Amino acid sequence: MKTIKDIRLYKSEKTNDFGLPVTTSFANKKLSAVIHRIVMKLREQEFSFGDFDHLYINFTICNLPREIELSEKVDREHSWYRYCSVKINEELYLKLDSEESNNIILKLIEKVLVGCFATEEFDERLIHNCVKEAIEYGEDMLVLYKEKSTSNRKAKIFLRYLDSFKYLPLLRVYDSNDSIIFEKDFPETLALDCFGNIQLSSKKITIKPRKNIFSVKMKDMVFEF
Repeated sequence: MKTIKDIRLYKSEKTNDFGLPVTTSFANKKLSAVIHRIVMKLREQEFSFGDFDHLYINFTICNLPREIELSEKVDREHSWYRYCSVKINEELYLKLDSEESNNIILKLIEKVLVGCFATEEFDERLIHNCVKEAIEYGEDMLVLYKEKSTSNRKAKIFLRYLDSFKYLPLLRVYDSNDSIIFEKDFPETLALDCFGNIQLSSKKITIKPRKNIFSVKMKDMVFEF
């Protein structure tokens, strides 16, 4: 089972000679940000599509056997994604790129998630809660990214995802009673390479950068409390 990584949107109004949809990607910036937040919240809760982690949702005016059709075709070289087609009317199809259609699209995405991927372990209620939180909290939604615990301290790094497509990380340190004793907002960032291993003591936290070529010049972040 793979944890969800991405949901991407496509549209199609015709098929090729093999009966496969001719797709074009779409999604305005506001919609893209909301979808990313939904994926982040689902990923935090370890939601899975099964043996793939990218879902490509294709909104189409072409005929389908049913309103929502999850493709059984697997690209052997790219087995990490699947297509799911959703039948819509031509009026909505012509407005897919406009923000006025965002709410309808989000409801259809939620319908796909519930109809095709709800399980006993991750049921309809949990899916609805993740989608609801992403939509209602928007840029203020917190998603747990990393945590570290000791006998009397707990540190958590949360992520917020902005409409600018940047992350706004937040560090919180808790005592043994789960009261916040230290809080730190980090600058907006496109990458998270500075957030690697966490070292935590009773009075200090050290956040080391990831070990990769992008973090060679990054220094440890140390905070006392």
